[in-house]
Amino acid sequence: MKNSKIVDFILWALVLLGFAGAVKISYANMTGTPCPYVGIIPICYIVLAAYGSMITAMLISHHGFKHYLFCIGWGTAFLIALAGSATEIMSGGGVCPTSGGGIRGAASGSGSIPLCYISLAMTIVILVLFLIGPYKRSCDKCNSQSNHG
Repeated sequence: MKNSKIVDFILWALVLLGFAGAVKISYANMTGTPCPYVGIIPICYIVLAAYGSMITAMLISHHGFKHYLFCIGWGTAFLIALAGSATEIMSGGGVCPTSGGGIRGAASGSGSIPLCYISLAMTIVILVLFLIGPYKRSCDKCNSQSNHG
């Protein structure tokens, strides 16, 4: 039981950190420093909604819906982080916001880490924690109910 509390704490911390980062970048976008767009929607808003979906999923108790909602949010955040990281690598930098504070990316060699790399790593860790934590507990609960029913 103690390990599940640690997993849940780290999971919550990472999801809230991702949400807070998306809020910060979305706010910067609203105040005049634009983030890249997907069609007519700024990517930072999509990432904010994705992390919001993960938070919502972790708050609700309906197990089936919880997993679908979490997967939709996680998959969206992961695909954006993956696409951003790939674009960052292929273009030689300057695509993703950076850890140095720039929303439009930094020049190569600036020492700042593109946030899409950090987001990609975070989403992978978030998935692992979700699978070994809330998802596993839900599956164990369902399996024990079906074995006794």
